[in-house]
Amino acid sequence: MKKIYIPVIEAAGEHPMIEAVEILMDSLPKHYLDNQSWPQFKTNCQASFCIAHSGRSILLKFYVQEDIIKVTKHVTNEQVHKDNCVEFFIAFVPEQKYYNIEINCVGTCLMAYGTGRSKRKMLSQNRIDTIQRRIRIQSAPPQVATNFEWQITLVVPIDVFEFSDFTSLAGQQAVGNFFKCGDDLPAPHFLTWNVIEAAIPDFHLPRFFGELQFG
Repeated sequence: MKKIYIPVIEAAGEHPMIEAVEILMDSLPKHYLDNQSWPQFKTNCQASFCIAHSGRSILLKFYVQEDIIKVTKHVTNEQVHKDNCVEFFIAFVPEQKYYNIEINCVGTCLMAYGTGRSKRKMLSQNRIDTIQRRIRIQSAPPQVATNFEWQITLVVPIDVFEFSDFTSLAGQQAVGNFFKCGDDLPAPHFLTWNVIEAAIPDFHLPRFFGELQFG
């Protein structure tokens, strides 16, 4: 099982601004979504992320390289996993239920909470709208093997985790996983940070979550 120590970035301030966070995150170590847990879905897509916190917000940035950009979901809580999508699942210890944050490359977000794939409660649009998002999509430079590069930076305030009872992320223990997918892309793919052992693609398997320790 992989483990990440999530540092606090005091320079981000109590109420981080997304423009500053986007720059600050580039100085952090990257973690790679380098597990193709279902190798039958071959892809040259590459994805990584970096993560930190400010005490009151999770700061998260994904970096993606892939060949096709296809977006059809523009409404909160639509099935964004069908587009160019990155995802973050987290359960705060000792909770058994977990949050899933799924977001496509134009910032459309789905967020829910529950014990498994079929037992989830969608969060409201008003609450999801408090997640700050900043997106960059561009053609990849000639030396890169894919056609496009895109990045998405997120500032996820602690109040988004409405079913959890804590007032600061400092010292929190959690488990979670990070993903890149695109179910309806010409070449569907399912990349994971922590490896998943299952016959078919399924991100909703908490037993394969890795450890997340907030500083």
